[in-house]
Amino acid sequence: MSGGPPDVVGAWLHSYEEDTETAAVYRPADHPFRPSRRPRRGLEFRADGTFTDLRPGPDDRPREVAGRWRSEEDGRLRITFPAGDGAPSDLSVISCADGVLTIAK
Repeated sequence: MSGGPPDVVGAWLHSYEEDTETAAVYRPADHPFRPSRRPRRGLEFRADGTFTDLRPGPDDRPREVAGRWRSEEDGRLRITFPAGDGAPSDLSVISCADGVLTIAK
């Protein structure tokens, strides 16, 4: 287990309509989103520490990139990918409650 906050575990899709200047908003993958011409990025955090980044592909269909996640002491989430699939990154979770995951931009 990653040791991260249990409330981030799950599949989330970017609700870019709700973003602010400082935060990106994600909703559960089963949220009833309105139709959109813009593809949605997805994040899936699993309790075993595995991670999937759903990135828009060249034809706008999602492309899954597998990685790992863990919680850092300062509360950030550290995301890592196998060589060639992306640079490591840190996500700062502002909040995760009531079906809304908010991440600092």
